[in-house]
Parts: sequence; structure tokens; C-alpha cells
Amino acid sequence: MALDAEKIPFGLADVTIGEDTDAIHFDGKEEFQFEGGELTFTPILQDITVADFGESVFDQRVTGYEGSLSLSGAQETLQNLKLAMSYMEEITDATTSEVTGLMDGKIGTSMRSKAQKITIHPRIMGTDTSLDIVVYKMASNGEYTRSYANEQGSIPMQFTMYPRDGLDVSKPGNFFYVGGTDPNAPAA
Repeated sequence: MALDAEKIPFGLADVTIGEDTDAIHFDGKEEFQFEGGELTFTPILQDITVADFGESVFDQRVTGYEGSLSLSGAQETLQNLKLAMSYMEEITDATTSEVTGLMDGKIGTSMRSKAQKITIHPRIMGTDTSLDIVVYKMASNGEYTRSYANEQGSIPMQFTMYPRDGLDVSKPGNFFYVGGTDPNAPAA
């Protein structure tokens, strides 16, 4: 197998949050990143033991998945603040319906209902989507901290993964996929 220098992980990724015309693109054109992001997937495993092997783990079974994405926006806008704190609600002008601010959400707000699709595309891959990572539903539920010192600030975003709408626990593909083909896309 020949070495493909384009497949060596390097550099930033374009991160798209949401879909269609409402999507927000951290792509170095529309929105900027303060620093590179980091994605983590962790399987939740249940140990399987059998008496014949004492306390040794004989096998492990997947019982779920956890996933997180950390990202820092370089620009302070209402849009980025809402991304950083998915638990916020918009304040709108009654006459123009323009968003004029944000406020804390009501107690009992579902974070899953605020979640959006996130696509991570390594910039080094150009138009090749074979290594894209798509998470069906993520919402930012981390704490928000803002420094007011004489230094460059950022908008920290900590996203958590939830299962997709229409999930089927008897089948794979309920949280994320890698590549250019959605295994759950409707048949054409």
C-alpha cells in the first residue's frame, strides 16, 4: 500500500452545526475557530464474566455510547453564544421578530430537543468526504466562562451526543457514522 500524504491527520476541520440554510459553518470563511476542536467517542461497556474464569472478564458488550465535541468560536455573536449554551432561549423584538438577545431556558428544558446534526470534515481532504464524521444529534451543555482581561477571548462550546431521531436499537447507526454515505438516509 502506497503512502497517501493526504490521509495523514493534520490541521483544522470544517465543523458544520445544523443543516440546510440554518447551518453554521466553522470553515475559516463564515465563522472562525479560536483553536482546533476535539471529538471523543466512548463506548459504554458491560463486563461479561463466567464462573469458569473467576473474576476475569470473558467478554464485554456494548450498552451505549457517549460522545463529545469541544470547539471554540473566535467571534462573539448571539449565534455563537446560543451554540455555546444550547440551554438558552432567544429574546425577540415583538414587532420585527428579530433576535435581540438570549435568556436562560425554562427549568425542565430537554437538551435532546435542542440538539443538531454536526458534520466534521478534515480540511486537508478537500472535497473528499470519505473521512467525514457525522453525529446525528449534539447539543452544547457545558458551562460558559467569559474572561474580560486584556487578552484574546473565545467562545468555548462543549457538545454532548444523543441518539438520532427514528433510532432503532436493534440496528447499528444510531449515533454517528464516518464517510460520505448516511446509512440511515431514505432510499432514493
